[in-house]
Amino acid sequence: MDLDDDGLDGFTGRTMDIELGGQEVVTIDLNSLDENPNDFIDLLTDAQCEVSTWLKFACEYMKKGMHASADKIVRSALTCALAANLLEDS
Repeated sequence: MDLDDDGLDGFTGRTMDIELGGQEVVTIDLNSLDENPNDFIDLLTDAQCEVSTWLKFACEYMKKGMHASADKIVRSALTCALAANLLEDS
């Protein structure tokens, strides 16, 4: 996961790259987040992102005043983390 906010290459927005395994990368424009985070939750789940990545997304939603969406992301992160731990313990 990379966070880019330096405006290089003529792009002045802020982005976050999510690796989907192999060489596939999805770039998210943090300046235009949808209020409904379900697509991001699905993406983060499929990419098996670390909790820290989820929390960065939640913080971006909080900065934009979308508190319910941020809460949903945090709760989903915890659910995924717990499920991963339960699978590893089996």
